[in-house]
Amino acid sequence: MSVKLLNIDTDSPADLAKMRSGDRILSFNGKLVEDALDLQFLLGERTEVLLERDGNQINLSLNLPDGSEPGWEIEPLELRTCKCNCVFCFVDQQPPNLRSTLYIKDEDYRFSFLFGNYLTLVGISGREFERIIRMKLSPLYVSIHTVDPVVRGKLLGLKSAPVLSKLRKLIDGGIEIHGQIVLVPGYNDGKVLEDSLNELLPLYPGLASLSVVPIGLTKHRKGLNRLRPLSVDEAEITVDIVRSYQKKAMETCGSRWVFPSDELLIKAGLEIPQDDYYEEYPQIENGVGIARWTYEQVEQALEEGLNQSVINGRILWVTGHSAASFLQQIASDISERFIEINIEVLPVQNRLLGSQVTVAGLLCGKDILDSLKDYFRTYSQRNFDKIYLPPDCINYDGLLLDNYSPEEISAELDHLVEAFDGDWVSMITGQSGSNR
Repeated sequence: MSVKLLNIDTDSPADLAKMRSGDRILSFNGKLVEDALDLQFLLGERTEVLLERDGNQINLSLNLPDGSEPGWEIEPLELRTCKCNCVFCFVDQQPPNLRSTLYIKDEDYRFSFLFGNYLTLVGISGREFERIIRMKLSPLYVSIHTVDPVVRGKLLGLKSAPVLSKLRKLIDGGIEIHGQIVLVPGYNDGKVLEDSLNELLPLYPGLASLSVVPIGLTKHRKGLNRLRPLSVDEAEITVDIVRSYQKKAMETCGSRWVFPSDELLIKAGLEIPQDDYYEEYPQIENGVGIARWTYEQVEQALEEGLNQSVINGRILWVTGHSAASFLQQIASDISERFIEINIEVLPVQNRLLGSQVTVAGLLCGKDILDSLKDYFRTYSQRNFDKIYLPPDCINYDGLLLDNYSPEEISAELDHLVEAFDGDWVSMITGQSGSNR
């Protein structure tokens, strides 16, 4: 157990302490260093460091006055992978030749703490549970799916996969949990879902929130378990079950606690609830409340951010089919209030993954490009000041699933194409912050 130093900034505290690139940190103040998390949690204003250099151990003192940074680059955390064989695993449903990170099945409590990744808690050792509690790695995000060990085992490709005792251990240790239930028809819906919610509700506030999301199925399932998507009737029944437990949770806990995803509501043909329904939006990264949050962000931009001198543009928003209707309503409302602005919405069918995948975040560059080309062939006289792609279809490197970039799409279309960066005034007017 150690952490390797990859680079040391000149004249930084680490440099002044005589640390070098290639050194391995073994301990801080006598406490063993396992990974980068320990560096974050064990560093103090003055730290006694045990290093390994060229096979020898060296003791150094690292001084960090006034909370200054050490000035080093360390090796990244090595992602731990999942040992389950989930019947609905989205990674198994990917076509070839996409970006490499899409084929990684992660199961790492450290990444859950740092980035909100969901994990099953399968395979985490007793020592790791102790470390989570000792270091207060909270909150964590857990794929619960059901509390029935046998049913959960079937879902995860195991004989049995109990979860309640593990949740209680973490909660008793002061760890806050946010959970998800991926609903698979015939496995954990209906009565099984009701039983799970009944067992999980008493874990509040330790289990601070719970989302119920429908299974995602691509067209690439050859050789995999035969599964089907949730029907409209099943979606309606599921929302009814969730709402019944929201009522119980409000009566006993003062929180709705469990939330249906936007995709589930849209599948059931139901309206998106108001802002206060989602409380603090604890599950927004799991697709819960993103539509309402979008409405609120747009309204704020309309009220606070629009300058009458710059609201003149023709904009095209690209999205998936599930978000198209509410974005079209937003665009219509904006155009009614500001006649100088013309916003159109282009829903793109996901040909790469199949028609069952309708969320914007899983659109690939080729599908977007082909849809835009078809659009311009049909409406050859239309020109746009800017075309916006949804933000969650772009990774940290600015690439889509199939490694297309917005710049490549822009070059092929001879139109300015950008990914939405969170600035709704720009999204509405086409004007960047520096030009407003």
